[in-house]
Amino acid sequence: MPDISNLSVEELKKLTAQAEALIESKKDEAVEEAYNQIIKIAESAGMTLEQFIEYGSHKRKKTTRKAVEPRYRNKSNSAETWTGRGKQPRWLVAQLDKGAKLEDFLI
Repeated sequence: MPDISNLSVEELKKLTAQAEALIESKKDEAVEEAYNQIIKIAESAGMTLEQFIEYGSHKRKKTTRKAVEPRYRNKSNSAETWTGRGKQPRWLVAQLDKGAKLEDFLI
């Protein structure tokens, strides 16, 4: 690496600008090379780039989780239920505080 300690402030600024331009150029080259590789991969699979991307986005979609059936029901309001997962609902906590047992609310 060349010794740049003797350069003036202006020369260092110029060198910095040149280095930043070279960095951007090399980044662009790397992106272009990657893009061309992806096109070749898509073509080797018999697809256009657009088809390849669509296929990938379709494969990466998360599957929807199946709804969990409730395991507990409020006796005084049948619309209030709880699956048994996560934090206990307020209605259940209130009933448990009054001395009820969790098993009393099983469906």
